[in-house]
Amino acid sequence: MELQLSYDPQIRHRTNAAFLRGNSPEQWFREMSDWQISLKGLTCFLLPEHKSSITPGGLLVIFHDQLPANGKINHPYTAINGNLYIPVNATLTSELSVAEMKELLIWDLQVFHPAIGFVGFNEDDKLQLSRFLSAGQAIKKNWDHAHPGMPPLALLQSISVDMPPGTDLAGLLNNGETIRPLSELPGKKPRTSMLFRMLDLFVKLLLLVILGFVSILSLIWPHRFVKTISAEDTGFGASTANGKPVAIGKEGFITRLRKWLERKIKDLDERRQSELDRLLKMFDKDGDEALKYAIPIGGSATPGRGAAPQSDSLRRQDTDFNLRKLYSNGPVSTWVASDDFSMQLVQKYELMAQKALDQGDYRKTAYIYAHLLGNLHKAATVLEEGQFYHEAAALYRNNLNLPIRAAECFEKAGLLLDAISIYKELDRFEKTGDLYRQLSQDTAAEQYFRLAVHEAGLQNNHLEAARILQYKCGRTEEAVDVLLKGWHHDNKAVTCLTQYFQLSRVLDENSIPDKIRRIYEQETPENKKDGLIEVLFNVRSLMPPAAQHTITDVVYEIISPQIAAGNEQKMAILKKLIPDDKELPADIYRYSARQNQEESGPVSDIKISFQLEQHIQWLAATVIKKQLLFAGTYGNTLYVLRMTPQGAQKYYSWQLPHMSVKDINAEHLTAWFSENDASRSGTKLLRLISDSRRIDLGKLTIRSEKPFGGKVILDTTDYPAGYMAAMLGMTLDDQANPVMVYVDRETSAVLISNSFEGSLHYCIDDTRVHMQVPGSPVPLLGSGGYYFSRAGKIYIVGRKGTGLSIELGEEIRYLTGIQGNNGQTMMAAITKGCLMVVNYRDDIYTQKFADDIIVRSGQFVSGKYLVIAPLSHSTAIVYDVTKPLEPVLKTHIRTAAPVLYILPTGEPGEVVLVDEKGRISVHQLDEKEQPADLGNS
Repeated sequence: MELQLSYDPQIRHRTNAAFLRGNSPEQWFREMSDWQISLKGLTCFLLPEHKSSITPGGLLVIFHDQLPANGKINHPYTAINGNLYIPVNATLTSELSVAEMKELLIWDLQVFHPAIGFVGFNEDDKLQLSRFLSAGQAIKKNWDHAHPGMPPLALLQSISVDMPPGTDLAGLLNNGETIRPLSELPGKKPRTSMLFRMLDLFVKLLLLVILGFVSILSLIWPHRFVKTISAEDTGFGASTANGKPVAIGKEGFITRLRKWLERKIKDLDERRQSELDRLLKMFDKDGDEALKYAIPIGGSATPGRGAAPQSDSLRRQDTDFNLRKLYSNGPVSTWVASDDFSMQLVQKYELMAQKALDQGDYRKTAYIYAHLLGNLHKAATVLEEGQFYHEAAALYRNNLNLPIRAAECFEKAGLLLDAISIYKELDRFEKTGDLYRQLSQDTAAEQYFRLAVHEAGLQNNHLEAARILQYKCGRTEEAVDVLLKGWHHDNKAVTCLTQYFQLSRVLDENSIPDKIRRIYEQETPENKKDGLIEVLFNVRSLMPPAAQHTITDVVYEIISPQIAAGNEQKMAILKKLIPDDKELPADIYRYSARQNQEESGPVSDIKISFQLEQHIQWLAATVIKKQLLFAGTYGNTLYVLRMTPQGAQKYYSWQLPHMSVKDINAEHLTAWFSENDASRSGTKLLRLISDSRRIDLGKLTIRSEKPFGGKVILDTTDYPAGYMAAMLGMTLDDQANPVMVYVDRETSAVLISNSFEGSLHYCIDDTRVHMQVPGSPVPLLGSGGYYFSRAGKIYIVGRKGTGLSIELGEEIRYLTGIQGNNGQTMMAAITKGCLMVVNYRDDIYTQKFADDIIVRSGQFVSGKYLVIAPLSHSTAIVYDVTKPLEPVLKTHIRTAAPVLYILPTGEPGEVVLVDEKGRISVHQLDEKEQPADLGNS
């Protein structure tokens, strides 16, 4: 159970104690003196500054016989159950029963402070006020004679502001020598009076103004400031033709004043620079001490109000991170240093920050990053790592505009109501419900879980909606109904129906046969029958015998007309239905042989080549830097196979975080690689997608080694879209920065972002497509104009927000493309057949071909060929697309099973085919030759 404090100004409990802020007895006694009560008999407990500190942060004083008058106590506290102290204007959430109170309050006395948290005390921790007092030394005086007494006070003559004393930095660098002030250093003129010292410190700006004013006066009325003397006075005898004396300029008062001002300003600048030089040297001798005099680089991260008078000495500062000081509105003293000097200081600061971090001094590290370097993000990260969650949350929320990180910090600190407030603002309904459930507020939790289900339904994410209903709301029946809707409307229809049958079996396994028959006859259109077969085989082993018989009957009814129409691939399903029929494989082989003799066009046979590991479930494949990469899972481990077209191979593995083997088996895990990459850095996106959670392993580095070649980086970062937009697709630019295309949840406008900064940079106003929000993003194609397909349209978005949509009129099953001299060439696999689409200077040209083929995937090879893989045939078909709008059939490539991946290797005319059984073969399309034999693994 989580306890929270809620402030309520309408509530005023009885006062039983007082909390005194501060960390010194002097502060506490000063406040207690205002109470005007006897301090005898008061009980005290010291509270820490925060949970991770032993520094005092305040004193709890418990009253017994007498109370101060109303208004005398700054922070009054009340007692619950006699041993739990909370502020008088606060309430506990949730309410505690007597049994819960007894179980929770395990100490002799507990204090629940809004900022410090929950602190417990034993009886031994009790303190008396006398502990904070010590008697001074006795004064040895002779009291036998009267003392004349104190003289009367002098009359008040003037009032001035007492400036706080500054610590001279020069004294810390004397190396054992006699300490001398800066004014006595060689080459410096001594300061002759207090007047000049005050001018140096406080009126430099005023002097600059006067200097400018004098310069203007000298230009306007030069004769007012020039003395005229005769030639005789000069001793040179010079005169004009008419005998008038020559006017010879002599320095007047204003000129002398101006020069004096310039000298004083220059002298102050030199002394300030000397002080900065001393600071830099001090870091090499005593870094911790030098840090107390360090100056911010590039100004304060949170500028104050106005500028303080400039000083020629650095002031001593506390190196503990302080939010109040960071947000101070007082005047700021500025020190201007050269770029080179600033870079040296930055290096010193960063070294000190790393040293403090290694020593576990997180607050000093945060002080360096926030107060000196102005790096609030790093400061917040350090504070969070050091478990100073409240201050980290303040930086995340108020300065960095990262509300999610702030909410996570509040959650770690146990301040669940603060976290809930943020999650509500961001419409994070499920998370809000989770926190309410931790607070035992089940009604509020149910309300927000329902909102999360509604939000998932709007996004057609029926798997998410069903998960929340089942595991968070306990509504399995409703989850079953939602999953059935997902069979019709979700892009993960197969997974939705699979989970539908699994949950239905839990509810009532006797009803499964009727449900299977009803879904086949009433809920499954023609284009979903293959998916239904896949689902039925997925759940067949889990079903009771009656349901298994129904599955067999339904599958027969589906595949019989398909086989009769010549779809021989469906005969493989017969082996699963009747595995005990030993004659069936031979019958299928003879039937296939007759069918193969009837196929037209040249055929390239293959040999069995490299075989992928069978125990790994392979999810995705790609090529980068002429290296083949395959990603798959086994148990709760991610495997990546790295190999060359010549057969060299190496496996790498990473543990999937927070996922057990049971989780992996229960969930549907998919993955994809980005189509394009940052070849210079060797980076590819690897998107890992689960039914119920996000998987983020960061950037996985596969180092350079022979014979594979250069280093490869797989970026699995889960780049979020934000609560106002849903991600449609993503890829990488040539600098390895993520490029993401979004759809606005409210306006359905398409937007693009070129980097991960938490905001959308470009909005495509002329492409308001009103598309459905996707369940998960897809890989973007292209490298400058990015394109993807949704329903029956192809969308093209530019880096700067330009947009174009191409209406094809048919559902697009698969899309691939290439940038060539003739513009952007794309191949769109539609319901049946393919369309070549050419975007040449924003003019769109299309040509349909392969009308009778249902295509699973396709790839352009070397810009000259197009290789497509039929959905149900063990072959790959090669077209010559030198003229994109006139594709010419070149050859068929026979494979052992239907082709799963088509991988151009980067070599001219070379392609790798991977079939459903994990067998790999390499083919050269420019010549009719047998594929390379890679051997067996």
